[in-house]
Amino acid sequence: MLSDFEKRIIKIVKRKTRNGNIDNISRTNQYELFYFCYKEIKWSLLASLVSRNTGWNMCDLEGNRLAKTMSNTYRQTLFLMYERANWLIYNDAFPQLLLYHYSTKYGQPMFHLLRYFHVSEFMIKEWQRFWENRDETRLLYALIINEQNLIQAPVIDNQVYHISIIKSLPFQLQEWLHFYVIFFQRYPVKYMVQR
Repeated sequence: MLSDFEKRIIKIVKRKTRNGNIDNISRTNQYELFYFCYKEIKWSLLASLVSRNTGWNMCDLEGNRLAKTMSNTYRQTLFLMYERANWLIYNDAFPQLLLYHYSTKYGQPMFHLLRYFHVSEFMIKEWQRFWENRDETRLLYALIINEQNLIQAPVIDNQVYHISIIKSLPFQLQEWLHFYVIFFQRYPVKYMVQR
């Protein structure tokens, strides 16, 4: 049975998550703001960088160069794929971040409330473990694994996205050239883990 205090926290977290998940700009800002308050949660910095990069990609889809090289249907589908992945990740991750905030604010772990946000048992256990031993690197990797698992079925394995985007030549070329891997392996992850 939930206490009135827990019910109030759940209501606040739901409202703040909904308000922050309006668009890619709001998500990016929320991740960044959270990181500057809780630098031990390195995933939040990584999430803000990935979200910002995705935002640039989403804007590029409307630019002159890509508009001339890709069909409207392809660009719209790619935009929706980016948006869906980022919306899903934020909707799952931001309640986790907020419940960490409230746990630190009130000096007691509140991760049992993550069940009310449909967060996986895996992450509930990882947050509890982090609360007890403060292994920042383990939490970073757990959150990365969680977000990849979260988008696998609804985005990566989604037949529409898989056939029309992921298997397309432009997307495969981007993968082959490692555009994202180079930047994010060499700066944020390596930097954050060694820090």
